[in-house]
Amino acid sequence: MRYVLAVFMSRRDAMAFGSRMIRLGVRVTAVNTPSSISKGCSLSVKFPASAIEIARRVLSTGEFQSFRGFYES
Repeated sequence: MRYVLAVFMSRRDAMAFGSRMIRLGVRVTAVNTPSSISKGCSLSVKFPASAIEIARRVLSTGEFQSFRGFYES
């Protein structure tokens, strides 16, 4: 199974995004962002690649200012 990481610079944003994804039925895991992706302290939310459109819809609300991008893992 392929996974996607949604990278955030704010722990609050990452946790809020993860909670929203869970409420929409997506299984997520909060993980430390790999150093190859981010030099700062950041948190990522890992979810199945099949849920990318749901993630885009959640992010389209504009509530997650610290979102830095999607990365396939």
